[in-house]
Amino acid sequence: MFHLPTLSRPPDTVAVKKRKSAEVRRHDIVEAAMEIIRHEGVARLTTRSLSKAVGIAQPTLFLHFGNKSHILVALVDTIQTRLQKEMAALGLERMTPLERLQTVIRAHLNFIQQQPGIPRLLFSEELQSGDPIFRERMNELVQFFLQFVADLIGAAQAQGEIRADIVPQQNACILIAAVQGLAFRWVLSDHRFELTEQADAVISTLISGWAPRD
Repeated sequence: MFHLPTLSRPPDTVAVKKRKSAEVRRHDIVEAAMEIIRHEGVARLTTRSLSKAVGIAQPTLFLHFGNKSHILVALVDTIQTRLQKEMAALGLERMTPLERLQTVIRAHLNFIQQQPGIPRLLFSEELQSGDPIFRERMNELVQFFLQFVADLIGAAQAQGEIRADIVPQQNACILIAAVQGLAFRWVLSDHRFELTEQADAVISTLISGWAPRD
């Protein structure tokens, strides 16, 4: 009698999809949030739009971040980490204090240009009059960078590259305000010019006023 051959079950060639770790999932959420802000602004960042962008359910999103405020704070944490890495990679220790200051401002504007969502965060309604937790965290980031620039100005003073009567903290505020104003104009122009090309104009205008007097 003819018998059909017994077919053994083929090996399972479909890999079981591994569940992402909490750290990886949080990273995905933060990256998706930055993209939404970059293209649509902070107002369009909602738990619904974010869960859709990441491809997870809203309850899963809430497991990683309790609310939008926590997501915005995580965004600022990520920005600060990346900014610190950017500064560390500049090789500032090989430069004079004034060269460090010039390099940092150029790098900062380049950092903003590479991550256009940052200016939208800085000038968002949520920051101006919204979430106090987000506002406090953003203020910490601004103060961190402000002190960093003030220290560079102070070091340049110690080397005689900047006048002794310049107040480092005060002039660091002026410099950062000029940088932020440039970034705001860049956002309004819909990124129609290169931020980095404008860096030298900002730097030379301010630093020339700080130069030692004969």
